[in-house]
Amino acid sequence: MTRKFLLCTLFFGITPVVLFVAIFFFGFQRQGRVLGQTSESTSQASKVYAALPEETGAVAFSIKAENSVQIIIENYLRHYKSPLLPFASQIVECSDRNGIDPRLIVAIAQQESNLGKITPPDCFNAWGWGIHARGTKCFLNWPEAIEIVVKGIAEKYCAKGFCENPCIMMTKYTPQSNGSWCFGVNQFLREMELGEF
Repeated sequence: MTRKFLLCTLFFGITPVVLFVAIFFFGFQRQGRVLGQTSESTSQASKVYAALPEETGAVAFSIKAENSVQIIIENYLRHYKSPLLPFASQIVECSDRNGIDPRLIVAIAQQESNLGKITPPDCFNAWGWGIHARGTKCFLNWPEAIEIVVKGIAEKYCAKGFCENPCIMMTKYTPQSNGSWCFGVNQFLREMELGEF
């Protein structure tokens, strides 16, 4: 019991002294002075511990949400060495104009043609667009193909609610599929979403 009393007395005796000394020195520091330092050495010490970064004159770039989708698509097309890479911005712009997620357009191209690498010669049809028993729809170049296919998907699929889920879209886009089309498109969308490619 004596020991507890002694510890309590010691605690309550020393604590006010320590608090007073801390407040005293804090007051000097706020005024820009610390005992034993000149105002010049105090400002040097403040610079060492300043929380603000140094001004370097470098320009910082910020990425807006709309730019991040284009960067994801560019990185995805670059990773898979797609001939569509130079047209990434057109895919994003055209998709935005038509109210479609541009990643869906890229995922369909990945499923249908390995991002445009497996197509009939000089056909520029990475999306399996207009391929049927009578033949294959071909385009003059990638820009024309992107404009026509994105607009066609917007009008014939997305406007009718088929784009909400690739498995629903599959029932009209490629009804003969055994589910592999839906599985592939979902996988490629997930790769772009997670950045795991």
